[in-house]
Amino acid sequence: MGGTAPVTRAQRVLCQLVTDVLGVGDVGIDDGFVTLGGDSIIAMQLVARARKAGLRITVGDVLTRRDMAALAQTATPLDQGPAPVADQGVGPVVTTPIMHWLRERGGVVDTYNQFAVLRTPSQLTRPALVSMVQALLDHHDTLRLRWSVPGEGADWELEALRAGAVDAAPAVRRIDVVGRPEPDWSELVRQEADAARERLRPTEGNVLQAVWFDAGPDRRGVLALVVHHLAVDSLSWRILAADLASAWTAVEQGAAIALDPVPTSFRRWSRILAEQARSRTAVAELPGWLDRSRPGAGRFGDRERVPGRDVESRDRSFTVSLPAECTEALLTTVPSVFNAGINDVLLAGLVEALGDWHRGRGTAGDGTALLHLEGHGREDALAEVDLSRTVGWFTSLFPVRLDLGGPERTDAPTTGAAVGNAVKRVKEQVRGVPDKGVRYGLLRYLNPETGVLLERAAQPEFVFNYLGRFDASDDADWSVVAEYGTGLDDTGSGMPMAHSIEVNAATVDRNNGPELRATWTWADSVVSEADTRELAEGWFRMLRALAAHAREPGAGGLTPSDLTLSSISQQEIEEIESDLRAL
Repeated sequence: MGGTAPVTRAQRVLCQLVTDVLGVGDVGIDDGFVTLGGDSIIAMQLVARARKAGLRITVGDVLTRRDMAALAQTATPLDQGPAPVADQGVGPVVTTPIMHWLRERGGVVDTYNQFAVLRTPSQLTRPALVSMVQALLDHHDTLRLRWSVPGEGADWELEALRAGAVDAAPAVRRIDVVGRPEPDWSELVRQEADAARERLRPTEGNVLQAVWFDAGPDRRGVLALVVHHLAVDSLSWRILAADLASAWTAVEQGAAIALDPVPTSFRRWSRILAEQARSRTAVAELPGWLDRSRPGAGRFGDRERVPGRDVESRDRSFTVSLPAECTEALLTTVPSVFNAGINDVLLAGLVEALGDWHRGRGTAGDGTALLHLEGHGREDALAEVDLSRTVGWFTSLFPVRLDLGGPERTDAPTTGAAVGNAVKRVKEQVRGVPDKGVRYGLLRYLNPETGVLLERAAQPEFVFNYLGRFDASDDADWSVVAEYGTGLDDTGSGMPMAHSIEVNAATVDRNNGPELRATWTWADSVVSEADTRELAEGWFRMLRALAAHAREPGAGGLTPSDLTLSSISQQEIEEIESDLRAL
């Protein structure tokens, strides 16, 4: 960082914005967004801030341009014109693919939520907080989402109520923690968040509860926000935290709260999905999805998971962490040398661990792993709309089939070189998924003809979700307090597990550097805690080996998708690279 200084206005703006969103030192035009640890979720934040600064860039440009100079060259000034206005999102909302997935999953839906805990300023008062929460409710349509089921077996009906229809005051609860040491708050916060979950009433349009832990006028407190999952996702939390910070600034200044407009409503997006489900582009993907979902992949346990037998439970989950030194390399050095994304890197380590795990149990099947991947779902491949300010549940869920390396492999699976080869292999397989899998859900749930075929196909028993990076380094007001989690799902009682093993990972930026945290959950009737922990340990072992390997001379290299010559093979690329290194 801090290389060649920016010269043009576009370079200066983008370098400063990347410095801000990644929380790094001065960024020069020789620095790359991905090399500095950026991911697709942060890229969306960068695109939104650039637009506000008068520059148009795309998420694709942010993730593929090697440095800031190249990114600045793609930036174009926004046409001078009226300021963006909020899209009207009030009225019926089409049930989206991920909502259909939840309906199919079964169980109690009323309490299915995500929650996050934010740091609050010492000067906060309950009247101020009520006004701020009211601003959120009135501004973001999905926070007024009403859900109903007309009859048994009938489809869900969703409606975004008008602004002002939901009163913030009953949704805000104050808990007095004056004089109590903060380390003692943890159990209380969890208890109150559970109680808030039980107060959710989505059938009445009540999808948000706020519990403020007031430490008095001389100490900062925390705010637990509990939001029904129908109305929120990982990126939405970043929008809500930023809006609370903006609202607080207005309160401090004695000004009216005025939040930035939402250019595209969730209601409009839901209609776009429904329209795209029967498009030629979507239907043309069906053979590929059926091939990925063929039977024969490595299986988990000796017994098949019976839907509904295993339910979500905190007693069957654990969280493991990687130290900053290793995580820093996984976010920066490894993606740089392999020209890959952080998802490719994490999946490569996971695939190597799965290969060892399955081969040791004789459950490797045809030598492939069938996984569900979760994405943020806000892909512009479906429509060029600005979703950077839209709160809602956009998550995409799609199957991928990844090569485990084969039983005949001769390289030591725990060596960095082996995991490095896995990065190249996984990177190509993931890039082979069209447009990050966003159309799979359309075909599976919104198109009856293709949906019946995909419903009969093999279903993944393992799901992986990388939630991106969360800044907890400076403990600033309205930042996420990482000790309480980073917006993970909380189901309440009785929600059936959808997979045999579920992994939710996120990077938490602390004062001493980034830390990769992963929460593992398992279905007890299929796999044991010991087996799950063995797999988790194997994954981190592979990631450590990969981080060390990336620092070695000659590590990394290109893959066919990096080149315009699509006919060239991976072996031919590596032979050329070897010849060049020998010169």
